[in-house]
Amino acid sequence: MNVTVLRTYAVQLEEVAKLELAELSRAYQQTVDRMAMLKSRVKEDADRYLLQVRAGSTVDQVYGHLDAMDQAIAARKSLEQTLAADQSRMEQKRGELLEAMQYRKKLDLLDARAALELRRRRERQDQQLLDERAWRRGPLQKGERA
Repeated sequence: MNVTVLRTYAVQLEEVAKLELAELSRAYQQTVDRMAMLKSRVKEDADRYLLQVRAGSTVDQVYGHLDAMDQAIAARKSLEQTLAADQSRMEQKRGELLEAMQYRKKLDLLDARAALELRRRRERQDQQLLDERAWRRGPLQKGERA
């Protein structure tokens, strides 16, 4: 089988893995950004709640704030699960990328060895042709020196 065809395929696999890893990294970063936004929103809500409590708040306002806190906690847990899943997928894709890179490097070595062997074979053939021409031009007569 032609190593060049396999090498082309390996390069394509590597490129696909790189693109998929980049996409997973973007998704991970978006989740991290949403987590940061949620943290800042929770802090703002907590500060607003403290101001309301100091100013005097009703029971409905307190329950409303507790509900908002519960929703924020649920959202945070959901984002943490998403982050863990994203990290897991990224690690898996990194492994796939590493395998693809190693496979391509092996094929590069095989391709280089095949090219070297071809070059050596051609050099031997050229040398054989030169030797044959030299022999045909002037075969040594009995008693002549080379």
